[in-house]
Amino acid sequence: MDVPREHPIYTISVVAQLLHLHEQTIRQYERMGLISPCRTLKKTRLYSQEDVERLECIVYLVKTCGVNLSGVQIVITLSTQHPEINELLKSRRIFPQNMGPSAQSAVPEDIENDQAP
Repeated sequence: MDVPREHPIYTISVVAQLLHLHEQTIRQYERMGLISPCRTLKKTRLYSQEDVERLECIVYLVKTCGVNLSGVQIVITLSTQHPEINELLKSRRIFPQNMGPSAQSAVPEDIENDQAP
């Protein structure tokens, strides 16, 4: 049985266990608008596979790249507007050494060269 990626099926406790996060951390990300789980009639949060993947990207940015939550909000906003950034996040091609004020570009050269003048 194939479940569509956007279909909400995971409870917060399952997602927390899958991603090794505390449930309060996931709730904080929701309060900040980084994720928007569905709710049942009894207000239980349900997460889709897309939600889990977005949380994986958030965890990657925070724990691996050292981005603070304000920065994560900016990256998430940009990734919804620019699919190439979203693909970089999903493939983990945004690296910590590319982040920060000394970085020339957070976009790898092969993608940078594909841009129109």
